[in-house]
Amino acid sequence: MKKPFVYIAGAGPGDASLTSVRVCELIKECDAVIYDRLIDDSLLLLCAKNTEKIYAGKAALSHSMKQEDINNLIAKKAMEGKTVLRLKGGDPFVFGRGGEEAEFLKSRGIPYEIIPAVSSCIAVPEKCGIPVTYRGLSRSFTVVTGHSACGSFEEAENYEALSRLKGTLVFLMGLENIEKITSALMLHGKAKDTPAAVISCAMTENEHIIRGTLENITKLSKNDKKIISPAIIIVGKTAALDLRCENSRPLCGIKTGVSGTKEFTTALCKRLKAEGAFVRTYDYMDVKPLENGLKTELENMAKYSHIAFTSANGVRLFFDDMKKYGFDIRTLCGCRIAVIGDGTRRELEKYMLKADMEPESFTSEALGHLLAKNAAAGRVLIPRAENGSRVLSEILTENKVDFKEIYLYKTVFNCESVLDTDGLDFFAFASASSVSEFFEHGGKLNKAKAVAIGPVTAEKLRQYGVEALISQKASAEEMAATIIKEVQNK
Repeated sequence: MKKPFVYIAGAGPGDASLTSVRVCELIKECDAVIYDRLIDDSLLLLCAKNTEKIYAGKAALSHSMKQEDINNLIAKKAMEGKTVLRLKGGDPFVFGRGGEEAEFLKSRGIPYEIIPAVSSCIAVPEKCGIPVTYRGLSRSFTVVTGHSACGSFEEAENYEALSRLKGTLVFLMGLENIEKITSALMLHGKAKDTPAAVISCAMTENEHIIRGTLENITKLSKNDKKIISPAIIIVGKTAALDLRCENSRPLCGIKTGVSGTKEFTTALCKRLKAEGAFVRTYDYMDVKPLENGLKTELENMAKYSHIAFTSANGVRLFFDDMKKYGFDIRTLCGCRIAVIGDGTRRELEKYMLKADMEPESFTSEALGHLLAKNAAAGRVLIPRAENGSRVLSEILTENKVDFKEIYLYKTVFNCESVLDTDGLDFFAFASASSVSEFFEHGGKLNKAKAVAIGPVTAEKLRQYGVEALISQKASAEEMAATIIKEVQNK
């Protein structure tokens, strides 16, 4: 059995792209991930398929687990011989109670390591254009918890001392007590016209900021339905600044859902976020490898003139099986290789191979006609998904092209929750099967505009009464470009 070990780590201020490289590596490697409420859910896409994922989040006045129970859970999983990642929002030692968890493990002789992170107390104001320090305005900043462990406010902090500070005051987890906080500061001499701001749901699709003064920020926050927990309160001269670069990226403020397999959603999320979009992931399609007859075909590759790959997953699993069965790249000598789409081509290039054939239109139909023209006198091996489109095989049959399909995998539905898209502007579908699974399991598009990866996926959407934007190429880059074009046209 493996030796127990725990990493107590911070996921950063809420945006997965701001999570450290070290933490991302640990998410991929650890046997169990015990995570909090305020982490970016897309980080869980990095987990291996057999990783145990346990939610231990806390919200204001509502705890999924008591801290004592969390401590015991971390220790229990470690003593099972697992490498455990305790993944916390922000930094684990900035009001994250990571110190208590470390002490608990230390008292029981369980080895652990602390992984620091960017704290929301600095990153959230900064993301919204508010620097916590600024020459001539603020030479210091003070971070204060907005509530005590027992939930009471009185005597939790020395507000007489806080009111005399000339720097920036940052209150975490203080929305429920905002009126008490502002009143206490003014009571002890803080000027009523001191700039103040409240930032709610920072670095999420529901991010919202209001600005005012110490005197009116409580009323403004209570009258604004978009100001909800979690929220950060900033008091000081820098709260009046707004150093954001407006509309610096084409998808700023656009909310997009992304569906499909883990591999595809990861790639498209990265692309959309780079353009400024908020992304909600729906990785409800899982790739399940199948027992297949590829070994026999590899032993007889001399009878094939072409190999046709229809997806990046097919490429990856094909070469995984080649390695498993003890074949090397020379086995494919003499075969011409055909692919559909940029993603499939790039996956092939990871194995130091370039495609010989690629249709201009990234569809099974176009590939079928290309093979019918170039492989009529040969034989084609097609490693593919069991439940994929039948268009390619139908065209080859019609044109009397000799071929054999090997089913390396199938995509299966793996999400138990209703697939709701409330609040989204767009929803991207990566395949026709992802469309079927979405609607057959209760998915609802609401006001989101559907985006299809190609004409086959678009046709499947029409069968459910949905007209979609159609990506001209089967790639994450082109799907992002399709959304950008639609936003710019409007």
